[in-house]
Order: sequence, then C-alpha cells, then structure tokens
Amino acid sequence: MSDKRAKTEERQRLAKIIEQWNSSRLDLFEISQPSENLEFHGVMRFFFQEVGSKVATKCIRVSSKDQCADIKEILIEKFRPDMRMLSVGSNYSLYEVHPNG
Repeated sequence: MSDKRAKTEERQRLAKIIEQWNSSRLDLFEISQPSENLEFHGVMRFFFQEVGSKVATKCIRVSSKDQCADIKEILIEKFRPDMRMLSVGSNYSLYEVHPNG
C-alpha cells in the first residue's frame, strides 16, 4: 500500500471518529475535520480543583500537534488569576474524565 493511500485511509478513519465526537457535543466543542497532514483542532474545557475547593473551568483551543507540556503551561497561566497559589514550578497532571467513570 502506498504512503498516500495509507494517509488517505487514516484521514478517513480520523474523520469518522471526529464526526462521532461532534455528533454528541455542543457546537462550541466541535473538532475540525483533519487536514491533509492529519491535523485537527477544537476547543476543550479543562477543570481545576484542589482538595476541598471549588472547581474552576477554562476553555482553550487545542490542536492535534500541540504538546501536552505546552497545554499544561497555558492552563497554568489561564488558571493563575483564579488560583493565586498555582505556581509554574509545581507538578501538575492532565486526566481525561469520562461520565461513566
């Protein structure tokens, strides 16, 4: 199978997954169709909660080519005004949470 054909099949597979995702989300959180380079983007909502505190949320636009470390730094900057104790040097993690656990 040629590289071009494999890339086309991968793009079609990704497009189908994205279509399924978009069908169950608000328009604000819609993911774009993959480009020829298989890149896509959309808005994601992130949550921050320290033990015993309220939950804060922020939405940012992310791309499939973004690195997790870069997203984490953006989130630290976004949450900092709300969470005065948040620091760049601390250790934070990103988790994906599903409604069914």
